[in-house]
Amino acid sequence: MTEQNRAGTSAPVRQLAAGACVLGALVLLGALLGLVWWQFAPRAEGTALGDGQVFTGTTEDVFAGEGYFVVMTALAGLVAGYGAYMVQFPLALRRLQDLRLVVLVAGFLGSVAGAVLTWRVGVALDGAAHAAVAAAEPGSTVVTGLHLDATAFLVAWPFVFVLQYGLLDAISLVRRDLPGVPPSAPAPEADEGAAEGAAERAPRDGAEPSAQSDPGAPVAAEHDRPGPEESGR
Repeated sequence: MTEQNRAGTSAPVRQLAAGACVLGALVLLGALLGLVWWQFAPRAEGTALGDGQVFTGTTEDVFAGEGYFVVMTALAGLVAGYGAYMVQFPLALRRLQDLRLVVLVAGFLGSVAGAVLTWRVGVALDGAAHAAVAAAEPGSTVVTGLHLDATAFLVAWPFVFVLQYGLLDAISLVRRDLPGVPPSAPAPEADEGAAEGAAERAPRDGAEPSAQSDPGAPVAAEHDRPGPEESGR
């Protein structure tokens, strides 16, 4: 009884531990990607208009910073989705415990947090450029800092993560090797054939099995008529 209680209480603990590890790893990855975005994303030059406003025109560098953000977070979602599913697969098989849902939820929340952290860390590290733009006199040439005007790009990471994770789970479903789900053992063909043969040999409705008769015993007729001597009595 004690072992059963321990097994019952340890299963949710393992699920929470797996989810916490996935969530923490993605949050840390988001902070690191913010540093990478700040280091490699190009900046656009423009003319200061005062009050922190800059006229940049329509050069490629204006959209390059946001393009770097989308590409980096989408690749992070692809790698995170693959890695999360591949990590929980052997853990689920070892304990015969399904961890797919908890890892999916934790990975989605971690992807959202990671995308936000990438954005905020990159912008914060470029604070000196934003301060220079705010202090620039109108008409002077300045270099803009990192920014993300299209906040809809934040969904790239969680979207790709869920898509990759679901694709791997669909492949496991087709292959019938879902992690943590014991496979259903089909009935042997020999047992099915024996069951069918027994059903065919069974007596039909209302019929009784015929008893084996002795070949040397006399067989009485069903309707024996009395002889002439018996009829005269």
